[in-house]
Amino acid sequence: MKKMKSLLSLFAAAAVLLSLLAGCAKSETNNSPQATEEAGQNSDEMIMVTAVRPVPDDLKFEGSDTLDNNVWTRLYESDLGIKLNYEWMVPIAQYEQKLNISIASNDLPDIFQVNASQLKQLATDGQLADLTAIFDEQASDYTKDVLSQDGGNALASAKFDGKLLAIPKMASGLGQANVLWIRTDWLKKLNLEAPKTIEDVNKIAEAFTKNDPDGNQANDTFGLGLNKDLWGMFASLEGYFNGYGAYPNIWVKNEAGQLESGNIQPEVKEGLLNLQKLFASGYIDPEFGVKDSFKVSADASANKIGMFYGLFWNMGWLSEAKTAHPEMEWTPYALVGKEDGGTLVQVPFPINTYYVVSKNAKNPEAIIQMLNLQLEKCFGATAEPEVYNVDAAGNPIFEYPLVYSEPPMKNPDAQVKVTAALEQDDTSALNAEELSYYNSIKAFRGGDLAGWGTEMMYGPEGSLAVINQYAENGRVMDDAYYGPPTEAMTQKGAILSQTQLQTFTEIIMGGDIGKFDKYVDDWKTLGGDQITQEVNAWYVDRQ
Repeated sequence: MKKMKSLLSLFAAAAVLLSLLAGCAKSETNNSPQATEEAGQNSDEMIMVTAVRPVPDDLKFEGSDTLDNNVWTRLYESDLGIKLNYEWMVPIAQYEQKLNISIASNDLPDIFQVNASQLKQLATDGQLADLTAIFDEQASDYTKDVLSQDGGNALASAKFDGKLLAIPKMASGLGQANVLWIRTDWLKKLNLEAPKTIEDVNKIAEAFTKNDPDGNQANDTFGLGLNKDLWGMFASLEGYFNGYGAYPNIWVKNEAGQLESGNIQPEVKEGLLNLQKLFASGYIDPEFGVKDSFKVSADASANKIGMFYGLFWNMGWLSEAKTAHPEMEWTPYALVGKEDGGTLVQVPFPINTYYVVSKNAKNPEAIIQMLNLQLEKCFGATAEPEVYNVDAAGNPIFEYPLVYSEPPMKNPDAQVKVTAALEQDDTSALNAEELSYYNSIKAFRGGDLAGWGTEMMYGPEGSLAVINQYAENGRVMDDAYYGPPTEAMTQKGAILSQTQLQTFTEIIMGGDIGKFDKYVDDWKTLGGDQITQEVNAWYVDRQ
């Protein structure tokens, strides 16, 4: 969900919906830790904690509240006896650079968030507190459960020499798997069937481009949407490549049991060649190279695109379009492969943000106490989503706490429960968040188009049902590397990513397919071989 929160402002109608997806809900588990209670009830004086943080672009407040004084900072004080003092706050785009300056000058607050590269640097330089014993002793049972729901990979990625030096910001890898979104009203109009193979996808792209699916007697539609960055968000390519057995941007295990980059496998070349054919035939927008996900979604809203690969929540961006064009129908489909029966779907390692504590902090336990409280108030037995998630005005309260995580399977599990409630007409098993999805779907079925996006995600045939099928049928290809950035990744990762984007874009737009072979050679010499060695050294140590 690495990213819906920053997009709430795109469409007013989608704001509350997207907030709910990333936000807080009530659970049947009550694990409010004794340590948390004692911290708030028995403190004779406030514990002073300094911090820095990025400020989300879409942040809004009610009344006079600010990041320094809001429902969460007041809860820290009343329940934990913690007074939070922000030394500085900057927009997200400026945070990494400003924090790097603080790291270089060893001017660090008590608690702050870092990316994986910064975590590795701080760990290597010995600037972080060891949280191993504190986590074991003070993390609630529920906190420990949430942080281990991915099998322990997230916590393992935060350990250095056996010491827990960070708290991973939990997210769902499975929730970032692609589905294939198709305009099914266009399928019906053109008498086409849903795709069973990747070649069917290519044929649908042709029909959606050439056969006037919108019926306006103009040649103004494109069969397959694509954004300029190629990956992630809306109209990406992971799912298309998966259809050819290719898994870009993750690490895969070869027949010899070693890890290899999915970027340089021969199946990627096959996928690029077919994308080149689609582009040359006019089935992909010739201006895709200058259109980000927002602009591509605008084209989809304007009836210009009939199919794209993307994430489970993408229909949230088209809510206003559905209201304006009620006849518009989209359906999420499982990824298809070269043969009928589907394909493996790549699942990235989703942790890219960590919370850390300076080795000089006087109260390192505060980070665990804040995490316990956040998870409890968002997902535990005392959860109050209308207070700590999204308020009546649609303000994203879940953006306020310094430390935030959520159960990785929150949304897929919610789909199962909401569907069961719809089938049985019984909401007794739903928590507050799930009930909001149920009510939204019921309203949509009663004629309120505002609930259409919820139906498209949490309904019986929604995108999360597709994602649950991936897991149930064992159709996932997990990223095999979940360690911290290696030395070569830190030094060479940016240039390798830039080279990939440039080469792949050039090939799609008609460049010599032989450029892929040169890309593979360049990838290896520019640092890929060294990264591969480091990744496999990590992999051997993990065995």
